[in-house]
Amino acid sequence: MSTLSAPAIQICAFALGCALIHAGRRHARALTAVLAVLAVLAALLVLLGASAVTAPDADAAIMDEVALYEGI
Repeated sequence: MSTLSAPAIQICAFALGCALIHAGRRHARALTAVLAVLAVLAALLVLLGASAVTAPDADAAIMDEVALYEGI
């Protein structure tokens, strides 16, 4: 891929999205509901990804209440 292909794909995707929204303006209420659901799902996926990245490993040592105070 050339260095201009990624921005070109993004521009085409944006233009396609604009065209679809423009074509669906007769059904504005339904389109708004669909876009709202998609936005919530996208936010949930971002939060799920962030929680997966920051979650402790399964092999990590389990800390109990006593272990928390051993270093004091």
